Amino acid sequence: MSRFIAVHPVAFSEEQLQPLAKEQLPEGVTWNSTYCAFAENKAYCHWEAPTKEAVVEIFKKYEIPHEAIFEVRLFDPATGQLEVEPVEAKVLSPA
Repeated sequence: MSRFIAVHPVAFSEEQLQPLAKEQLPEGVTWNSTYCAFAENKAYCHWEAPTKEAVVEIFKKYEIPHEAIFEVRLFDPATGQLEVEPVEAKVLSPA
């Protein structure tokens, strides 16, 4: 599964986020966390999804504004390594 960071032009309040946290997300999509930068009026959300488009569709459905969505890889300081890149699912033709 790929990881994404979404940048939002608003620092969401708990009252705005709580109802969204209860919504049923499509299979294979996980909203992991949101960091709110109130001084800058921004929010940064960590998602896991099969594609960037899956995250965009959720934002459209719930009318969530966003400035950008970046595919990212996690670096673990404890191991000193980046996580393995997700492998694209491939359809194999019968031989």
